[in-house]
Amino acid sequence: MQIEGDYYDGQSSLRHRVTLRLNDQGLQISGIGVEMLWPLADITVASPLGSIRSSIYLPDGAKCDFSDKNFARQLAQRQGRGGFFRGVHRWENSLKFAFGALVLTIVLIMGFVRYGLPLLAEQAAYAIPPAAENALGKETLQILDRALLEPSGLDPDRQAELEQLFVKVVAALDATERPYRLELRSADEVGANAFALPGGTVIMTDELIAVAENDDEIAAVLAHEVGHVRHRHAMRQVIQSSAVGLIVATLTGDVFSVTSMAATLPTMLVDADFSRDMERQADDVAAEYLVRQGVPVDHFATILTRIEQAHAEKTGADQDRQQQSGKRVTDYFSSHPPTQERIERLRQQ
Repeated sequence: MQIEGDYYDGQSSLRHRVTLRLNDQGLQISGIGVEMLWPLADITVASPLGSIRSSIYLPDGAKCDFSDKNFARQLAQRQGRGGFFRGVHRWENSLKFAFGALVLTIVLIMGFVRYGLPLLAEQAAYAIPPAAENALGKETLQILDRALLEPSGLDPDRQAELEQLFVKVVAALDATERPYRLELRSADEVGANAFALPGGTVIMTDELIAVAENDDEIAAVLAHEVGHVRHRHAMRQVIQSSAVGLIVATLTGDVFSVTSMAATLPTMLVDADFSRDMERQADDVAAEYLVRQGVPVDHFATILTRIEQAHAEKTGADQDRQQQSGKRVTDYFSSHPPTQERIERLRQQ
């Protein structure tokens, strides 16, 4: 088998038109001023890519370019390789196969993000040193205090009572894996809510205290947030969000998205949308606390309903203000909205 090709000696850009022949001894290259024979074991054949010309790399630094894909396949077969890349080449040259490969790639990536990434993030979250987790939680709290939160307006005696209640919740749950701390804040933009930061800090707003009818309801919410800390939900969400950003940056080649993502980690924490499984885990911790205290689990379902109503009323008021004064700051803490499904599940318990 023989074809025409171009020979470059590796020393200059001069092109020589040559004939490439496959014979029993190997690859023969013949042309004006060029005559050589190379054993097939000594040469390297670049796998064909679409309509790009194939190349043969020679041991002395020279190379030959040619267009005949069949010749490239024959060379690979004579060398005892190339089966995988022949299949790839067929897919590249078929619009139907290429589209199928694209769909398969998307499905695999989505499957990894949906199922594989949470498992990896969970393992990684538990491996993060406590000092690093505490530092991230402290930095996030500082950012929130500057941007959204105000000091609590509760009187000192009431704040002391709530801090003692939090200590009681932590002790009842045997939560000794982290140095837990309660931070009370006022936040009109946030509304009635509580959320957990990495490292064991739990923030509760005055607005949530106002909608609670008794301390059992408040304790249930605190236990729920302890559950988020216990299962490292905040760190898992940060890791998952970061990993998704890295995947997108890798596929698109956008290096700047990686650096900008690193700068927005605190925002990821406060804007985290916990998965259904994470919320169930935290709800189970709240139910565990109430059962240990001999308190009906319905107390937690009741406060969730009341928080949901408070958020619905606040959302309606915010929409009215937006129509009058323009777009306002969004509610960053829609991370775990109390859904009817969660409430029904708790009441079944």
